[in-house]
Amino acid sequence: MQPSLKGQSLRWCFFSPGRRSIDVLGGDSRTSGGAEAQVAHLAAAMAELGHKVSLIYGDGSQRCPPTELASVTCIDAAPRWLKPSSIAAFWRVLREISPDVIYARLPSDFLALQGLLGRFDGRARFIYALAHDDHSRPWQAYSYRRWLHAPLYALGLHSAEAILAQHEGQRARLAHRLQGRTICVPNLVRSFASVPRDFEGTSIDAIWVAQIRPEKRLERFLDLAASTPDLSCSVVGGFDPTLPAASRVELEQRIQSLSNVTYRGPQPADVVLSLLARSKVLVNTSSGEGFPNSMLEAWSLGVPVVSLAVDPGGIIEQQDIGLLSGGDVELRNDVRLLTRRGSLNDRIGVRALAYVKGRHSLEAVCAALSPAIFGSPVTAGAHRAEHSREALS
Repeated sequence: MQPSLKGQSLRWCFFSPGRRSIDVLGGDSRTSGGAEAQVAHLAAAMAELGHKVSLIYGDGSQRCPPTELASVTCIDAAPRWLKPSSIAAFWRVLREISPDVIYARLPSDFLALQGLLGRFDGRARFIYALAHDDHSRPWQAYSYRRWLHAPLYALGLHSAEAILAQHEGQRARLAHRLQGRTICVPNLVRSFASVPRDFEGTSIDAIWVAQIRPEKRLERFLDLAASTPDLSCSVVGGFDPTLPAASRVELEQRIQSLSNVTYRGPQPADVVLSLLARSKVLVNTSSGEGFPNSMLEAWSLGVPVVSLAVDPGGIIEQQDIGLLSGGDVELRNDVRLLTRRGSLNDRIGVRALAYVKGRHSLEAVCAALSPAIFGSPVTAGAHRAEHSREALS
């Protein structure tokens, strides 16, 4: 029988450079991306289950003393090339934590160091979780200095004893030699409505939720709003620092020109959920994703999703929990359909809520994650597997 993460006492080390994950742990989710939020949610969940959890964050400066947030020990020790001493300090912190499990979720030049620790002491199991479909292919994971970052990221992928995919489509995109160590683990949804929100009580027809950056294609949602002036539309999310200044000005002017669009800016998680609960549909216009947290949040309230291009793992169509449009005209028609036909909207909402409760609960995530934690190592010998099981017992 597969061991369970419940009732265990493992030492976890989560790796999330920057500050976004610890901001989420501290209750501020306004600027976090989905990957950083998922790291924070899983770290807090493991701590709540009784595991000893650390999270390494930072930009190489290592200015802050360790602090505890949501029962997670947060350590400013992420390395960077411009400060070579930070790399040695990062290694020392890893050794001091002496984790059973190392978990990372975003591409980094330093993933291979984390895999090396497991081979160095025969104990730590390095797990890497794919956050975006493009992260399955190292050369697609970076848009800058690919010659440096892509090979290092590829080395990091190969050093992972288990790779976690959000859906089967991500696994299929990986190199064939990596697919054998890959398992599908759903994203964690922290809470669910007891019943789907009431369609008749909604005041927002279509809502768009994301960090505003080029691949999210906010302009396509604004095109939708312009073509449906009778619909009430809302935009939730802050402007990503990587967005060119000219693009930001253009989008801001476009939003201001549309009388049926309300820009609500970046909002904490509880406000986002409240706005989703008042919405008839969530609209996704991204060109690429992993598995959007905004979709899961909408479904956790019984709100259907209308997506222009992204259907993670084919879930929207397989589960019949929204509509995949494929084009701007179809997007407009699909949004009109689900904002006018309350009975259809409600039926889809019931299925959506049932789907996330069954697939994305903590129990479901732990069950899917356990083989990656307790399974036999892929790249080491039998003596290592025995040692690991003893360490985790």
